[in-house]
Amino acid sequence: MTQLTDDQRSTPPPSEPPQSAPRSSHIATYLGPAKVLGKQGQAILVELENADRDQVMAQTAFTFPYEPAADDRLLVMGQGTQHFAVGVLSGSKPGVLAFVGEAHIRAINGKLTLSSDQAIALRAPRITVRTGILRTIATSVVEKADHVRRWVRGLMAIRAGNSRRVVDGEDSTRCQNSTTLAKDTVKIDGDQLHLGH
Repeated sequence: MTQLTDDQRSTPPPSEPPQSAPRSSHIATYLGPAKVLGKQGQAILVELENADRDQVMAQTAFTFPYEPAADDRLLVMGQGTQHFAVGVLSGSKPGVLAFVGEAHIRAINGKLTLSSDQAIALRAPRITVRTGILRTIATSVVEKADHVRRWVRGLMAIRAGNSRRVVDGEDSTRCQNSTTLAKDTVKIDGDQLHLGH
């Protein structure tokens, strides 16, 4: 049997070399931007904008519908191996708010405002507007329709700087009483003029 000397008894055994940590274990906590690389199922593969450019899978935690696209920048927060995308910093696709079935947008005890820096488009097979007072304020109004019908129970009043009508076919007006007032001149031009029954 081999006898140990005093120096050998006091010398500790050699320690094992340290193992390298997994790629994602050193991400203690993160809150910042990330670039979208792709989508896998319901999760999004993103590249964190940290020093190591770690690539992680982030679960979506948006309060609005979002369809990710490559190179979009998201706000991602996470700890360890769990990460969540909580906001969109910049996106390439148009934002879509979609519902399955009926949907209602309502402001309770307040005003609902829809605004856009460019344009607002409404598309539907039928559009119904029900209101107590309807006001239209515009620099220019263009209306195109195959048929237009209006029912006015009370007074219909139009005030214009100038008025012009061009009717390709028949122009018929029927009323109980008719009055035409002109300050200067009244002109009637036609091949035939019929008065009476």
